Amino acid sequence: MKKLLISLVSVMFIFSLAACSETADPVDSKVKPQKKDSLTLKEVFEKTTDASKNLKSVHMDMDLKQEMTAPSQPTPMNINSNMSIDMVLNPLAMYQKMKMNVEGGDDATQNQAMDMESYLTKEGFFLYDPASKQWMQMPEELSKQILQMPEQQANPAEQLKQLQQFTDDFSFKQDDNQYILNLKASGEKFDQFLKENAKQMMPDGLKENVDALNNITFKNVNYEIFIDKKTFNVNSLNMTQEMEMAMEGQKINLKQEMKGTYSNYNKVNEIKVPKEVKDTAKKIN
Repeated sequence: MKKLLISLVSVMFIFSLAACSETADPVDSKVKPQKKDSLTLKEVFEKTTDASKNLKSVHMDMDLKQEMTAPSQPTPMNINSNMSIDMVLNPLAMYQKMKMNVEGGDDATQNQAMDMESYLTKEGFFLYDPASKQWMQMPEELSKQILQMPEQQANPAEQLKQLQQFTDDFSFKQDDNQYILNLKASGEKFDQFLKENAKQMMPDGLKENVDALNNITFKNVNYEIFIDKKTFNVNSLNMTQEMEMAMEGQKINLKQEMKGTYSNYNKVNEIKVPKEVKDTAKKIN
C-alpha cells in the first residue's frame, strides 16, 4: 500500500453544458431577480477559449479528498490534501505547497501527515522531504518529462475546451457574476474519453506506461465549472469521480472529490528556485 500511496502523490503532482443553441437559465436567488443573459453555451465556450489564449500565469488552490478501498485493507484509506500552486506557462514552471494527511488503510499508511514543497523549473525538479528535513533534486530525466507536458494541461480553459464534444450532456445556468456549467458523465464513451485524454497529456518519456490506463475504469464523473462573466476566465472547477483500478493483484475502488479555484491571472511573477535550495539539495539517482 505504501507504493500505491506514493503513486497517488505522483499522479496528483503531474496532473495537480444543455444544447448549444440554448441560453443559460438563472439559478434561484432570494436576494434579487436574476436577468437571463443572451449568450448561448457555444458562445461562452468560444469566449472562454479566446480569453485563454492570453494566459501567461495563474494561481490555483485545490482541496482534494480521496477514499480508497481494497480487499487487503482492514478499513478504507482516506487521503485529504490541500495544495497551493503558482504556475507560469511558456516555459512551464511551478511552485507548489501541499499538506496531506492519511487516515485508515493498513499499518504502513495509517495516520500519516506530510507537508511538502516543490519547485519545477528548467533548473530542475526540487522536492522537500519532511521526513529527512532535506531538499532533494529529482533525476533530470523526470523533470524533463514533466516539463514536456502539453500547455493545455496547465490551462483551465483548455481543459474545458476538451469537454466541448459533450455539449449536449451539460446543464447551463448563470447567476449575476458567473456562468455555471455542470456535466454528469458516466458510461463507456466518457471512460474512453478520459483514458484518451490522459494519454495525450502524458509526457513523451512516460508514454510507454500508457498500458496501465487499461487497468482503470472510470465509473462516474461530475464536473462543475464557474466562468466569470466579465473576463471569461475560469473561476473554479469542481470535480467528483469514482474509478476502479487493478493494481498489485487486486481491485481498488477510488472516490475523489476535488475543488479548485483560480486567481491572479497573469499576475504570478517568474518562478525561480532559491539559491539555498539549489545549494543544499541532495541529488537523487
